[in-house]
Amino acid sequence: MRAERALRAAVRRLVREALLDGQEHAVMLDGAALGIQVLADQGHETYVAIRIIGSVPRRLVATILSLVPGCQADAWMSDYAMPQRAVAPEEQIWSNIMDPAEAAKFLDQQP
Repeated sequence: MRAERALRAAVRRLVREALLDGQEHAVMLDGAALGIQVLADQGHETYVAIRIIGSVPRRLVATILSLVPGCQADAWMSDYAMPQRAVAPEEQIWSNIMDPAEAAKFLDQQP
């Protein structure tokens, strides 16, 4: 339960920071690195990329992806690169499109 709350808080913080500046933000969680980058296009598509480095169970990957607001759960795709850089060794990359209205609502909420 405590680990789940920490994971939820970390994902929300990384998404918020990435929405605000378009840069990749990362944190270490239980020996794995989690990074999130969000690229918004002036009210059009908002691209989300998530990277995970380290050994994590598939159920944890699914949990992380489910915590990103405004993304369809069944639309996540395994990707070959992060925006502006290639995949690093032992790195998993996932991408999706975030609903821009949901992104705006998320930013309006208290952190």
